[in-house]
Amino acid sequence: MNKNISIRKMSKACIILGLCLLASSPSALAKSKVTWAYMADAEPINWKENGEAKGLEVEIVSHIMKQLGIEVEHKFYPWKRAQIMVERGKVDAMMTTPTKKRFQYAIFGKENALPNYWNIFIKKGNTTLAQSVAEFQGLEDLKGYKLVDFIGNGWSAAFLKKTEGYKIHEVSKLEQLPILLAKGRGDILINSSTWINWWAEKQGVSDQLEEHQTDGWPWTRFHFVFMVSRKSPWVQQGLIRAMDEELKKMKDSQIWYQMLRKFRNPHGYGVPFESYLDAAYEQQHGFYSDYESYPIFHR
Repeated sequence: MNKNISIRKMSKACIILGLCLLASSPSALAKSKVTWAYMADAEPINWKENGEAKGLEVEIVSHIMKQLGIEVEHKFYPWKRAQIMVERGKVDAMMTTPTKKRFQYAIFGKENALPNYWNIFIKKGNTTLAQSVAEFQGLEDLKGYKLVDFIGNGWSAAFLKKTEGYKIHEVSKLEQLPILLAKGRGDILINSSTWINWWAEKQGVSDQLEEHQTDGWPWTRFHFVFMVSRKSPWVQQGLIRAMDEELKKMKDSQIWYQMLRKFRNPHGYGVPFESYLDAAYEQQHGFYSDYESYPIFHR
């Protein structure tokens, strides 16, 4: 009797062990989903409309996951919360810029997934201001003008401190900025070319704004890469390198550029792009010291 009980217990243990091994195998993992974190209300990069995930980043991620045969769940959070969720392994991945802090809890992709241009915008027709902007050499030249900005803009917080003499009129939402500039509520707006052009067109004021390049200004040219939490089971399966490979195919087939054009990213229209996150910067911080140690995921 005791022998039969022991056999049944052993059989049950073997079944449980077998199920665990099956669940951890690449083929089983491939059938599960990847959770992806996005910044909430960041149209046109990513946003929710009638419960549906939309945006440039959403379309890039969705296309790649479809090619890899992996289901993806789009999850939206405030920006800081999204990073915390990836850090804790509650969400598998996100798209952002590499930093030392993020490298401690995530691995980065190498491929430029989303070019980001920050330019100067002024109200069209102000020829005196346009001439001055064309001669700007750097941030110091902005101090004689009134800037419009949104509350919580990290770039402005880093480079345009009010205590240093910058005059900034802040509003609660980024999408308000093109309207404010068109109405003459400020002289200059510095922000993402993609965001401002998208909202200006949507609000019917694109013909009232004028855009000027900021090549050479601090951190006005950077890009996003894929980032997978080190606590995610997808790390050891080689998801990060597989995503990079699929992104290269998107670029070769022009699908990526079509998506960029759809959401008004300048790179989609052939505008040259040189990121501050160059190879030397990445090598200096060791962001890809362990990149090659991971496999490439295959279905």
